[in-house]
Amino acid sequence: MATERRPPDFRRVQKTGGDSFVVSLPKMWVRDVGLKPKDPVAVLVQPDSSLLIIPRRDIRAASKSEATIEATQGLDKDFLLRHFISYYLAGYDTIRITLGRADSSLRGFIREGIRRKLVGVEIIEESSGGILTQCLSGYVDLPLKKAFERMAIIAGGMLTDSVAVLQGGGRGMAAEVIERDDEVDRFYHFLLRQLNIAVRDRSVIQEIGLTSTRDCLGYRLAVKSAERVADHAAGIAAQAENLLTLSDSAVKKIQEMTALSRKVFDSSITALIRLDGKLAEDAIARTKEVIQMEGKLSGEVLSPRMSGAQVASMKLMLESIRRAAEYGSDIAEIAIDLTVAEPQAV
Repeated sequence: MATERRPPDFRRVQKTGGDSFVVSLPKMWVRDVGLKPKDPVAVLVQPDSSLLIIPRRDIRAASKSEATIEATQGLDKDFLLRHFISYYLAGYDTIRITLGRADSSLRGFIREGIRRKLVGVEIIEESSGGILTQCLSGYVDLPLKKAFERMAIIAGGMLTDSVAVLQGGGRGMAAEVIERDDEVDRFYHFLLRQLNIAVRDRSVIQEIGLTSTRDCLGYRLAVKSAERVADHAAGIAAQAENLLTLSDSAVKKIQEMTALSRKVFDSSITALIRLDGKLAEDAIARTKEVIQMEGKLSGEVLSPRMSGAQVASMKLMLESIRRAAEYGSDIAEIAIDLTVAEPQAV
């Protein structure tokens, strides 16, 4: 049910002696949030110089939150791992998996999945009966913007190296690029966890380096776009294995398109972190160039001598290079949106 928006309730600041000032809290609000006399509240100064008042129970509690997952016999391994990740993303501090009569191989599968997919998860207990993990918040040691930047660097490197496979890197190089997608996923899940905690606990927003819940929404979309760039890079590397007989001139043209696509992506990341509207606009403009290059190369590099499988691989490769630029453009648009100040409440 939607909450009715109440009109402003203006109250006078009172001086209580010395240098202290007080203002009374609205009775209706105090009742709605369940405050009682002498209950503590947190008062946070916002970037716009307003104050945010939060009941203490809404601040992240010192007691640790714990979730338990019961693995039943015959349970799909991937389903169990996805279930574990969902609790991780929700912000639980400890997650326990009880195996019961489930296949003992689940334990090794979950252990490996945690290592490949998640950041800041430690296995603190392990036995034939289950696993107990502790999830570290991590936003103090690795702030959100720094983690996002690292994730983007890996994704951008994957994009460049994916087409280098065409120069004779072969299956070994393609496999190495594809494996790096797991590292991007680790940062992706870590960043979503931070953002979910921040949305639920408003006192964390500034700790992770953002200023408002609007920033959290913007970064949530940007993080997903960066993750998709890595997915497309892995796809490019896989398709490149079918195109190792391309001419040097064709490879060079594809690399030029990829370099421009990466420039769009890198510029968009920088624009978002710095909130640089001009750089974001430049990235969006360059995306149009990438789209034009795709259309041009589709006619230049496709050859009648190619097999049907090779033609399909080439089309998928060019499409993925273009999609990487478009995801970068999406991030640039988010940067522009966040440069606009939010309207002030009246």
